[in-house]
Amino acid sequence: MARTLRTFFFFREVEKNVSFQRFKSMRILILKRFGIKKIDDSIGGLVHLRYLDLSYTEIHVLPETIGKLYHLQTLKLQSCYSLNKFPESMRNLISLRFCKSVESIPNNIVGQLTSLRTLVPNSFSVLRNEGHGIKELGRLKHLSGKICISNLEYVRSKEDAVKADLSGKKNLNEIEFEWNTSYGNHKEVLECLQPPGDVKILTINKFSGDNFPEWVMKMAVNIDGKETPLDKLVSVGLYYCTGCLSFPMLDHLPHLQDLVISNMESLACLRSSDVTRSTEPLSLSLRSLQLSFLKRLEKWIDGAPNSSKMISPVLERLEITYCPKIILLDECHPHPLVSLSICYCTGLVSIKSIRGLTSLVSLYINNCPSLLEITNLPKQCHSLKTLDITHCLKLTSLPHKMFDCFAFLNELELGPFSKELNSFPSLQGIQKLRNHLHLLELRGWDHWESMPEEIQHLTSLTRLQIHKFGIQELPMWLTNMSSIREMSFISCHRLDEEKVKQGAPREANDISLNNSTQDIN
Repeated sequence: MARTLRTFFFFREVEKNVSFQRFKSMRILILKRFGIKKIDDSIGGLVHLRYLDLSYTEIHVLPETIGKLYHLQTLKLQSCYSLNKFPESMRNLISLRFCKSVESIPNNIVGQLTSLRTLVPNSFSVLRNEGHGIKELGRLKHLSGKICISNLEYVRSKEDAVKADLSGKKNLNEIEFEWNTSYGNHKEVLECLQPPGDVKILTINKFSGDNFPEWVMKMAVNIDGKETPLDKLVSVGLYYCTGCLSFPMLDHLPHLQDLVISNMESLACLRSSDVTRSTEPLSLSLRSLQLSFLKRLEKWIDGAPNSSKMISPVLERLEITYCPKIILLDECHPHPLVSLSICYCTGLVSIKSIRGLTSLVSLYINNCPSLLEITNLPKQCHSLKTLDITHCLKLTSLPHKMFDCFAFLNELELGPFSKELNSFPSLQGIQKLRNHLHLLELRGWDHWESMPEEIQHLTSLTRLQIHKFGIQELPMWLTNMSSIREMSFISCHRLDEEKVKQGAPREANDISLNNSTQDIN
């Protein structure tokens, strides 16, 4: 029976004298579990083997005879943390299509596996020594899925970059380019690493040139004199390209949905204005945009207001974080934005209008210390469920008629606002949220000695959190708020346990004071 066995699962330690010669017809071999420390040389006799799984074993080396498995198509080495040596004979595995390993097989071997389609993890590290250069990728004609090419500063010449033949790998749909130092000619190398025309996800990390090469700026590759737009792109990420002064064109990419721009410190605007395109959005298809750590960014488009309308007519998610030169935002025009997050924008003075954002579900405005006003709310925005306006220390009042506009809020977090105020700003009108608001979190200052009385009208409130108020006892009306189940007083140092017990609603079963849970039973 052993001679005709095609599939074998082994889940305990392999004895030293076990011989695989008895299983010459085997197609699938799974030796998967801790305790296996050595694979017998006789494994090379399994000439029909197609699938070998050595995951979670404690092997240190692969036997040299593994190179005789000419028909092996899948090799899995997941969580083989002790494995530190790959035999040179592995280059003979010319049928190998899929390899999964904690550490990728050495590049000088990978380059010989000409049938390889998938390498997991999807990485190729360029090294200085011979046999580990980027040109090793040139032999992997069938490579598909995702690849991250790192240490690109070690690419010796543009000729070597050309030999990688990325554009010829038609089945690659996700490519990441990564440098670790500013050493080397980044622009020249990236110019020669043009992706295939059908690439869907493109990421560029730590490129140090002052401008991207032409194919990146145009988002179109030039192969054999023919320009092909990268019109299958769905996602683009640009990280730590700190010297770049200009930004790629995106308006001709019909499937682009996600864009992330982070740590591009020299970028002042996303597109310079011109006569023909001054009123056109950056993209017609973009649905998510994340802007973070952009020290000089002032405008989406020169000469136009900072509005999501200037980004994309179908944008749903906009995150702006650590962009200190953004001064004003104006969302007066109708727009289908669902989520808006503005955080750590230290220069932001005014959110002139969010009148056009009638589809918002979540709105976060945090840590904007220069913000003076949020004006012109929508007449109605019944979709908004989460509102967070916190750590905006120049605000002295909440937006006018905020609770008329956002009448269906489920979660609300506010404060602290200007320290010059003697108490928390008025929550007049918050009773309109009584049937919907479940979570309320208020942040204050030590000299604010009272909680806003308007809270008592929130008959659906189940969670209440009060931060850093100077209250010395709980208001009498709080005892009657029978809907509350969880209540926290954080950094409220004038309160003591006894007063919290006395003033808490009887129905509350989770009460904490300064992060210490109170037993009120």
